[in-house]
Amino acid sequence: MDLQLSEFQELLRSNAEDFLLREVPASRIREIQDAGEPDAKLWAKIVELGWTGLPIAEEHGGQGGSILDLSIVIEQLCRTALLSPFVPTALAALVVQQHGTAEAQRLLLPRIADEGVTVSIALSERHGDLYEAIDATYDATSGGGTVSGEKRFVDYARTTDYHLVAAMRDGTPGLALVPRDDGGVRFVQDLASIGMTPQAVVAYDGATAEAWFEGAEVLETLRQLGATFASLESYAHAQKALDMTVEYVQTRVQFGRPIGSFQAVQMRLADLSTRVEASKFLIRELLWHFDQGTAEAAQVAVVKAITADTVSRVTQDCHLLHGGIGFIIEYDLYFSTIRGKEAALRFGGAREALRGVADSLLA
Repeated sequence: MDLQLSEFQELLRSNAEDFLLREVPASRIREIQDAGEPDAKLWAKIVELGWTGLPIAEEHGGQGGSILDLSIVIEQLCRTALLSPFVPTALAALVVQQHGTAEAQRLLLPRIADEGVTVSIALSERHGDLYEAIDATYDATSGGGTVSGEKRFVDYARTTDYHLVAAMRDGTPGLALVPRDDGGVRFVQDLASIGMTPQAVVAYDGATAEAWFEGAEVLETLRQLGATFASLESYAHAQKALDMTVEYVQTRVQFGRPIGSFQAVQMRLADLSTRVEASKFLIRELLWHFDQGTAEAAQVAVVKAITADTVSRVTQDCHLLHGGIGFIIEYDLYFSTIRGKEAALRFGGAREALRGVADSLLA
């Protein structure tokens, strides 16, 4: 197993970094955050670059890239702290590509790759516990089907083109693809998230489903890939916070010398670096296993537990090492902290992940 980036991946990383530094300075991130919705013009440029088609097979108009290739772009988007529906859309594309019928794939995948169609993931219900029974229902009709139920914490719910909704059909779980502008989709309440990601409670009152993906395996694929991408995001935010802090302690002078020259600061940074580096190799190994088709639920849970804990600890200590400046929202470290904490909770936090580890050991 070679976890070093390939020549193509290095080029992809460099190009993504250059584009985001040029197009998305911190001032624009704040504008997008304050607006409470993604930047449509910026999204159009991302589509033009071919990023949305990266994980989609060439037969559907995509690049035919690997999940590890996709992770390069996700990491750079996180380091920039950009709010966009890129991750949920990519997640939906992978699930549809793996479990969808040929008709469903033709319906959605080329439109994601070429037109920039976006997708929200609607899983959580009353208590926000991903492991609870699903109350939403899918009813088949002669022309397709309808979905009824209520979902919480739906990211980018008001602005995406489709919602991928977890539901039950005659006792069997699955996912329904629902157009956001369908008359049966009702936005109950906007939610304030710790990472400032636009979220909403959404009610589906007999909403039309354009496609249905049936089976517990479909839902499990979504959850495992979702948890893996959340782990990747956690690592990326922790790495960005650490990089900012290493740079800061070399320039912040106290008692006549940079604070980075003090042994206590060096030891703290060494500990943080060890945690972040471990997270990097764990997540890259897991992504490699997904590309090989050998990823296991227990491995996903272990990586999620470690990265969720790491981003919380690292960002906290980075704030401490920055001193007072680290605790004001006008300073960019704030982005890594709030986005990182949200990523740590997405698809279950460290506690839920540890429960998944225990379940795997006791199975």
